[in-house]
Amino acid sequence: MANKQEIQQCIDSCTQASNMLRSAANSVPDAASREMATMGAAHIEMCVRSCEQVKSMS
Repeated sequence: MANKQEIQQCIDSCTQASNMLRSAANSVPDAASREMATMGAAHIEMCVRSCEQVKSMS
């Protein structure tokens, strides 16, 4: 099982990826593509919340 520091590193990396994806989505002119990128960022954020829960339980 991962320790809290490893979980936090994963949370930080995923948060950074989500933020980058949201920033990139803002510059996409095609609405459908922009929406898909935004949904991808939201999915990453859901995973981050799950990781935060696991971290708080360990």
